[in-house]
Amino acid sequence: MKRRQYLAVLGAAGGAVLAGCSGTSDDDPATTGTTNDTETQTEPPDTETTPQQNDTESELEAITQDFLEALIAESFDEAYEYASPEFAQSVPQDNLVQQWEANIIPLGEFNQFTSIDYQGEEQGLDIVGAQAAFADGRAEFSVQFDEQVIEGFFFNVDAWSPPAYADESAFTEQELTLAASGDCELGATVTIPDTNEPVPGVVLVHGSGDQGRDQQVGPNRTFKEIAWGLATRGVAVLRYDQRPVACDIDRTEATVDDLVTDDAVTALERLREYDRIEETFVAGHSLGGRLAPRIAALDDELSGVIMLAPLAEPISDAIVRQTEYQLEQNPNLTDEQRQAQLEQAEALAERIRTLDIGDDELINLGGGERGKPFFRTLQEYDHVETAASLDIPRFILQGERDYLVTVEDDLAIWEEELAGDPEVKIKRYETLNHRFQPGEGMGRPSEWSDPNPVAKQVVVDLTTFITNQSQNLS
Repeated sequence: MKRRQYLAVLGAAGGAVLAGCSGTSDDDPATTGTTNDTETQTEPPDTETTPQQNDTESELEAITQDFLEALIAESFDEAYEYASPEFAQSVPQDNLVQQWEANIIPLGEFNQFTSIDYQGEEQGLDIVGAQAAFADGRAEFSVQFDEQVIEGFFFNVDAWSPPAYADESAFTEQELTLAASGDCELGATVTIPDTNEPVPGVVLVHGSGDQGRDQQVGPNRTFKEIAWGLATRGVAVLRYDQRPVACDIDRTEATVDDLVTDDAVTALERLREYDRIEETFVAGHSLGGRLAPRIAALDDELSGVIMLAPLAEPISDAIVRQTEYQLEQNPNLTDEQRQAQLEQAEALAERIRTLDIGDDELINLGGGERGKPFFRTLQEYDHVETAASLDIPRFILQGERDYLVTVEDDLAIWEEELAGDPEVKIKRYETLNHRFQPGEGMGRPSEWSDPNPVAKQVVVDLTTFITNQSQNLS
């Protein structure tokens, strides 16, 4: 038997060590391996052994997936069939169940594996790493093999934690449903400050793609963080699940109003049913920020409009620019691969621009499929003119590290048309990205998966804008 040391189950903050190899390194095996299929080799591989090695690696990855799927299904007996007797003796099944229930079950419903990769050999054992996304967080796993038998198992958990600026004792949350059009019911949450005094309220509106009420990405909850931060400071917030998430809809027929604006208006009407909520505001993010002026034009009771990183340039132009930037960030692509993918994005963008889309065709936009009526009505809507025509206060917030909606390509358009309006406030944040997370350098696609809440200053500025308008109206 290869040299190893079995460890008893150890609980850890955000993770567990179920069995491990001997050694004193503090590095977590689940986070030190590569997550791509391209490796730089200094010498050509042995052509006679490489196919066998690749087959072995693929088999280990498949066993890892089967093992983890059994654990996720809570079929622990089945999972232990993949493990060695030594592992089973060192890590009794009851101990694994206890750790699983304490760390993984709270992450909620399993969504998908985002990666399962062979990571090489360490101290005589083959290592396979895996990352999985759940409804309320993500987990990283490391499975250690002796041949094709599991000898060690580690995991780390990234679960959402409330930001330091949120005080849970300052508010309560209520779950409700919004009776939207077309017999669709949207799940929603209202976060209400614990006070008997009247408070302002705001409805949060998502960007592109199919998104739940918390606007979750990885271990981050952009809308939940904003809601808790605002409610801590005396502002009520309603956030809701997007229609494509909540209901079975015909996406080929859905317009911008069907998927975004009508439901936002319904949410505002529902928020006003609360006796203590007086002035109401709408806050849209990204594509939702672009559509926030339209929501205000349809709802004459609003006291103000908030536009968080609002897209301004044509969406076809944005697709090409965003694709080009992300391709530049991937060092594993050849120039030919980058060019091919860029040309594919350019062709798609041209089809969207010219509405060369079949009646039954769907195009994926930011993680959600949309049909021709959506892109047609988005083009017909003049967001800049609509925003300029409003006679209520507007607040635009823009992170300078944002590569999806940028200062140069989007904020410049809003500034040209709106900056001279005394009812418009525009603020830039040097260190923030598209989701208003702090960092250094230009934003990266991967950083959304790092636990990093919305910056406190954004919550403070939103509170100031909302409360100032409320005081002026009272």
